[in-house]
Amino acid sequence: MNARDLVSILLAIDGGDRKLRDLVNLHTVDALVCLAAGAGVKEASSLLAFYRETGAGDAISSAAGASAVIRFTEWDAIQVPSCATPDAMAVPAALAFAQDYGTYVKAVAAGHSVGVALSEAVGGVAALPETWPGLFAAPAVAAVSAAIALGLSEERIAQALVLAMAGCSGRNGRPSGMPSARWLAIGEATFKGIRAALAAKAGIKGDLDLLSPAWMKGQAAAAGALEAKHVDPMAIARVGVKPFVSARQGMNAIQAFSSLLEKGLDPDAIETVQVFLPPVAVPVVSRPLNTEDRLSTIAHLGLQLGIAAYEPLRLMDVDRSRPFDKDVLDFARRVTITADDRLAAEGWPARVVVSEKGQTRETVWPQNYGESPQSALDRKLESLPTAVMRPLQRIEAAFAGADLSVVAEARGLIRNLTDSRPSESEAA
Repeated sequence: MNARDLVSILLAIDGGDRKLRDLVNLHTVDALVCLAAGAGVKEASSLLAFYRETGAGDAISSAAGASAVIRFTEWDAIQVPSCATPDAMAVPAALAFAQDYGTYVKAVAAGHSVGVALSEAVGGVAALPETWPGLFAAPAVAAVSAAIALGLSEERIAQALVLAMAGCSGRNGRPSGMPSARWLAIGEATFKGIRAALAAKAGIKGDLDLLSPAWMKGQAAAAGALEAKHVDPMAIARVGVKPFVSARQGMNAIQAFSSLLEKGLDPDAIETVQVFLPPVAVPVVSRPLNTEDRLSTIAHLGLQLGIAAYEPLRLMDVDRSRPFDKDVLDFARRVTITADDRLAAEGWPARVVVSEKGQTRETVWPQNYGESPQSALDRKLESLPTAVMRPLQRIEAAFAGADLSVVAEARGLIRNLTDSRPSESEAA
């Protein structure tokens, strides 16, 4: 399919659909929670400072900085099979330009649809680690969201899409150091996508046949042709809210272990914890722990279970700069992770077996009654400082009521958060 075919499907999205509005509301507030949680962290503050200083405080730079920080948190929503994380791009890009609620809903939903479609077509999990599907699709998410928010014609939205995707590969290497180019790449992809929408608005034209099977195959060994079946107008329903700051590969294991703790499991009595995961989910969560590396503390599953056992509130700690308690680190050494071919790759389920005083307890997650996305979002909101939580709760209520002023209010919150400067103590 070419860009026109893809956009014709996206434009059939109904911004007035009640179910779709509820999903967009949920994902908007979730993205804003992630931005609020991350904006004050030292590394994220450095990224925001870069966009402030190089963008003169304009709407595009603010949206790009917001995207970088939302993704930086590793707390934003993800569609597991495709590795797409479209909230980080769709919400800031759509908020930057949408003038009414219905257009905003359509813009965010369309951004999610194109993000999941391209991430799936490039290979999803199978494209890792050479190609990062979420980064590959990021310019398209921002371009489509911004173009629809701007009210562009079908032809110009298609042009925005191909202008954004020209030259994209999703190959970012493994940047080290801080601030990390990993997050800058997301901000720059959003910047490129929004600029592509503005270029299309100005009449600049690209190659509408760009997304050909041959071009897609050149992006990753696992890539296939982009087909209509990949483009789901309700794709946002398949993008899941993250309840913890964690690599998604280990999320189900954390939830399984936490469910055992809630039933009275005593962390001090635990001798061993065996975690069984689908083979595809094991590499990220079983790398050696480096407590000086923020991403390592987020991905390392042994540490995350130790945090769940002894410092559960830190499962929502985006920063991870404070030293971990000895109990947490000791517990991490009791955790082993094993690949289990019997576990389905879809959704990365986890089986957790805990040994205590010669007895074992076992559970599998997800379970039939798992936590609802709204409950996970409520807990995320409640973890924020009151001064930040209250305006977000007000925006959440306004979105639920389809308040005509809510888009402008949310846009103002993004500008405030991305323009905030760290205190002298934080900057030291």
